[in-house]
Amino acid sequence: MDARKQPWRRISHVGRADFRQRIRSRKVLAVLAVIAYLGYLVNVGSVEIFYQDSSGDQLVQYTGEPTSAYVGLTAGVTGATVLFLTGYYLLGGSLERDQRTDVDRLVASTGISTRELLLGKWLSHVGYVGVVLGTLGTAAVINHLIHGTGTTDPIWILGPIFLLGVPVGCLVAGVTLLFQSTDRFSGTVGNVTYFLAATITTVAVLATTDGYARTEIPLWLRLSDTIGMLVTADLTYDALRSVWPGYDGTGIASFGAGASSAEIVRFHWDGSAWPLWFYANRTGLAVLGLVLTAVAAVPYDRFDSESSSDGKGLVARVRHSVPSIRSDSSGEAAVANVGDTTLTPVTDRTAGGLGRLVLQELRLLVRGQPWWWYAGAAVIGIVGITGSAATEATVTVAAMWPIFLWSSMGSRPSRHRMMPFIVSSKQPYGQLVAEWIAGVIVAVAFFGVSLWPAVADTGAGGAVVLIGAVLFAPSLAQALGYWSGTRRLFELAYLLLWYIGPLNQVPRLDFAGATSKTIGTTTPLVFGGIGLAALVAAFTHRYRKT
Repeated sequence: MDARKQPWRRISHVGRADFRQRIRSRKVLAVLAVIAYLGYLVNVGSVEIFYQDSSGDQLVQYTGEPTSAYVGLTAGVTGATVLFLTGYYLLGGSLERDQRTDVDRLVASTGISTRELLLGKWLSHVGYVGVVLGTLGTAAVINHLIHGTGTTDPIWILGPIFLLGVPVGCLVAGVTLLFQSTDRFSGTVGNVTYFLAATITTVAVLATTDGYARTEIPLWLRLSDTIGMLVTADLTYDALRSVWPGYDGTGIASFGAGASSAEIVRFHWDGSAWPLWFYANRTGLAVLGLVLTAVAAVPYDRFDSESSSDGKGLVARVRHSVPSIRSDSSGEAAVANVGDTTLTPVTDRTAGGLGRLVLQELRLLVRGQPWWWYAGAAVIGIVGITGSAATEATVTVAAMWPIFLWSSMGSRPSRHRMMPFIVSSKQPYGQLVAEWIAGVIVAVAFFGVSLWPAVADTGAGGAVVLIGAVLFAPSLAQALGYWSGTRRLFELAYLLLWYIGPLNQVPRLDFAGATSKTIGTTTPLVFGGIGLAALVAAFTHRYRKT
């Protein structure tokens, strides 16, 4: 049987091998535990699809009874939302893992083409999405037996979950492979870009739809819906009108926890036919993910598994192609003089001290960023020092900008295979302390220039906010980096917290002090305490390794 005539066979083998490797990770259990908990929240009403009427004196919230159809629809929207906003971080890492373990060198020596390799990776990602959605569906079915209303119908629970979630997973898998195949977007830049793009896309679609009546929403807007909020309006409209006759169909449903002070009115929805445009929408998402995977084969260089700090520019390529430009004219002469070379004997292995180590860690944090990052940091510093912009805006931007530096903390020794050398050294905790101090220096620089007006105006209250922010961010980055071995967990957690807290001015989650409401409250103390606990967790990880 000619293997060259069976590309799909090779693709399936790549997908199966990558899927098995992914499932064997203990981190998957933690992810599935969180997903299963979401299945519980959907059934007990902590996560709902609801409509709100604020025309009267009392806010009224209309939501569905926990029937099988309603639970399935809510769980489906939940799964699609989780995958669209966080799926990039759940699926990412397979190409990086191959490079880290030198599997890419082995695969490059085989007859598998780049496109076949990436399509196999895409199948693996989609398979993992199926496991995640299957866990969500199983948890929803089990919890509906306990907390639900009416007969538990697995078809109506599992069907919407996979209809809404799988196409989103296909799309995110394609975006993930495209970003990770491109040098510019394979690291923190890609992680931040995806989060902002996914968030802005979701908010833009929902905000644009809000001005239309249900029957007047343009087809192009329906086809751009990723998480499935537009289809919920079509499916639940008649059931909603049965308890809210005055509803004119303007706007769409909301999704989340709702308002705790609202009067709850429940409608009964047992399921209905899904509109045809929804199937076109889901098919388009899946096909787009497949197309992006095929496009990823263009920038992906499977033979270049080594990253260099010299960059990929023209000068670096010339230097690489002409390695002897700075060497002696005779290679033999260089070899002959090797025996005459002497090294300075090491008499004090404790020379240098912590200060020198901190300086080196700070250099590792700061160097290697693109030019626009340094330009942005300079602008933040100038704007912050001069006070030429509102403190809220300056703090919000200053809290996000150092993520490109902090994200490498903790995970760098593992990614560069330096951990065995560090833990076997005479002072295994020295590098950890130096790395943390370097991260704190970065935090002081960014939070200091942005928060100094608040500190000057409020005194001790503003200083507490500054100290809490300085302790929290680098400590969390280091702890999550050590325990996860990757930068993605910190980037996802930090970006979500930054989006809800500083950006949207939620005081309880504003760790950076972007809103003055955190001054004089326990919020900075809580985040400072979390930072200290994270630092202890980092030391615990190092203790386990020594």
